[in-house]
Amino acid sequence: MKWWLISVVLFAIVLTAQPATQDPYAILGISKAASLTEVKNAYRNLVKIWHPDKNNHPEAETKFIEITTAYEALTNRDKPDNYAAPPNSYSSNFNKFFDFDMDNFFDNMHHRYTFEFFRKLQINLDEFNSLMLTKNSKKLTLILFYSEFSLAFLKAQSVLKKVIEDVVPIGVDFKTMNKDMEPSAFWRAKGVFIPHLVSIIDSNLIVYQESFQNADNIINFIRKSLPVNLIPEFNDVNIDKFLNTWSADNHVRALVMQPGSPLRIRYALIALEYRNHIKFGYMNIGLYECRSTRDRYKVPHDKDTLLILKENVRRPAAHLSMAYIPMVGLRDLMESNKYLTLPRLSSQDVFDTLCPVGQKQFCLVLVSRNSPNHEAHRQSIRRFAQEARSIYPDKRLAFMYVFRERQPHFINSLIQGSESPSEPLLHIVLLTRLNKIMVSYKWLLGDDYNNWANYDLTKEKLTGVLNALLGSEAAWTLSNEAHIGVVLDEHGQSLLVRIAARAQQHIITMFYTMIDMTINHGLFFMYIVFLMIGAMVVMYFVYMLVENEIKEINKKVDKTKTKPSQTNRQRELKLHELRAETYNGLVRLIKPGCRTIILLIDNSTALLLARQFYHTVWPYRKNKSLMFGYLNLDRSPSRDWYCELLSLSLTDTNKSIHINTRNCVGTVLSLCSLKKYFCMYHAKHPESSRHKNDKWRRVGMKPPKNGGEFWGFNEESDEENYSFDEDEESTAGFKPILKDKEEEIRTEHLLDGLPMWLDRLFEGSTTRYHINYWPDFKV
Repeated sequence: MKWWLISVVLFAIVLTAQPATQDPYAILGISKAASLTEVKNAYRNLVKIWHPDKNNHPEAETKFIEITTAYEALTNRDKPDNYAAPPNSYSSNFNKFFDFDMDNFFDNMHHRYTFEFFRKLQINLDEFNSLMLTKNSKKLTLILFYSEFSLAFLKAQSVLKKVIEDVVPIGVDFKTMNKDMEPSAFWRAKGVFIPHLVSIIDSNLIVYQESFQNADNIINFIRKSLPVNLIPEFNDVNIDKFLNTWSADNHVRALVMQPGSPLRIRYALIALEYRNHIKFGYMNIGLYECRSTRDRYKVPHDKDTLLILKENVRRPAAHLSMAYIPMVGLRDLMESNKYLTLPRLSSQDVFDTLCPVGQKQFCLVLVSRNSPNHEAHRQSIRRFAQEARSIYPDKRLAFMYVFRERQPHFINSLIQGSESPSEPLLHIVLLTRLNKIMVSYKWLLGDDYNNWANYDLTKEKLTGVLNALLGSEAAWTLSNEAHIGVVLDEHGQSLLVRIAARAQQHIITMFYTMIDMTINHGLFFMYIVFLMIGAMVVMYFVYMLVENEIKEINKKVDKTKTKPSQTNRQRELKLHELRAETYNGLVRLIKPGCRTIILLIDNSTALLLARQFYHTVWPYRKNKSLMFGYLNLDRSPSRDWYCELLSLSLTDTNKSIHINTRNCVGTVLSLCSLKKYFCMYHAKHPESSRHKNDKWRRVGMKPPKNGGEFWGFNEESDEENYSFDEDEESTAGFKPILKDKEEEIRTEHLLDGLPMWLDRLFEGSTTRYHINYWPDFKV
């Protein structure tokens, strides 16, 4: 009995329980039948009261977040109205619970995976092409290609729906396209499988290639799709350079200071939306490198802070610090601080925004040059513009300055009147716009150019003029009228770049239009037929060309059968003479890894030895790392260079060397410039010897200790230098080349052992004689 009573009480409590969700209409203080305009007005009034920067109440921040959340809930029309009166859930017929209608079974399954949510976001091909041609996007656009017959899309519906509900309120433009209805757009978007997600920004298309079952992957894809340098990160070292360059680009600075990384996507999206007017920067205040800037602006270390800085970078024009900054608050802050206190008239967009058509508004424009000498005048007008907001709170006034050298057409159109100055530099023109191309204006002339540099004189004169003009209704139409041209865009691209970009856009549009017509209007098969016919014609033409060429070749072969065969022209091998003019090219300045092989000759043996050397090195003519040359020892500079080279390779460098030219003829040098060594070949060199029964053989012995005999600077050789130990001789199985003193080598046999020596040279088994430097080749 006891447990039954407790169960009844609990059941009654559950039935009478009400949801704890707060009513947004009650938070904003409006009725549920209020219009969207009434919602906005109520939100603005409450924000002015409960903004944390204006209200010191301890619950101001919490109340501000509640107001903002309620406003976002009521203004987001994509979400269903969860706060309307619920229908009577007990009015259904309980008998239907036991009925089973086979006809509605698949309809119920279809409603389980509803497509109405995605159909509301659907766009057509023209809108897709328009997005692809937009060069300066204010929003990141995501396009989802889906098919109602795709099982993978049905599985990913819940994740995609959640992502759309999360990213659309923070500024992502999410669109959908039915792949079955727009196949050409799906092909242009590089689609292969369904679902297919792409991002478009500044005409750049990026394809999502991760799984659709994880919402975090899609969020990371949104982050990667944004421009790389949209919000650069700064620290105490480079933040001042970023803040002080406002005069160059005429943009306000917005500094996002966040206790952690990475940067929240909402800040990146708001920066993308206002990138034409505001330059954003990011600082991680949790790092030690950002502590000085955090202390300078007194930023709380545990909250997100947004600072708006204009001309005075030491004092923010506006700031907002909250644990969670809503998008509505960010947009309101951006809209009220899009321009500097005294912006430069640098584009038509600035002129249309600050001095719009059809509104009673005065625009004061100071004409100056891009010079530090005029900064005092601009500073004086800037100070008055800041105070004019409190002096004339209900009047629409705009203050600007313009560079004379950058906007000559705009200035020249305003100096044609009778009261206009001949030189408008450092004068102020007061104007109102009659229409897009006509303005009425009046020049405010000072007695001296330096009048506007003095703030007291500036304030006195401008206050008097504005009081006189604003006091009369007829004063809104000034005395002079002029036809003005378009304000030049100082930050835009050049004319040639714009023409090229526009031509590229038209070509791409025409190409994809043809593809769309071919696919959607049944011309695809005709296109395939014509393509096949064209391919067959081209193949037949190529076949005929090949047949004709074969016939001509056969005719030439028949004609050449009766004629003697001619040798084919082969690659030429050049032998360069080593002289003072060619010394750098052959020795000192050759590339790393290259060698120069030099033959030593004289006038009497030049023809014979050069011919033998040419035939010996002919197989190496295609080696790009080798160069070949010769050195004539009958010339005094060549002989002196060779003597100095030999002396550098000896241990005793103080020994004077005198060579016998006749003994040196037939020597071959391999010079390696980079590593400063050379290898030597000579018929009497220990690395080259004759075979016992035939001409030459390879010798496996070390060179003599003094090494002078085979170099040729000893005219007589000592027989002791060529003595061998009998044990070594019996072990080696050969005899030294100069053991017989009377043995002589004829000139035509000096290079007989060169091929074998070249093989050893390229194997790296020849002796290397290192030097400290390459001697100079005297003229």
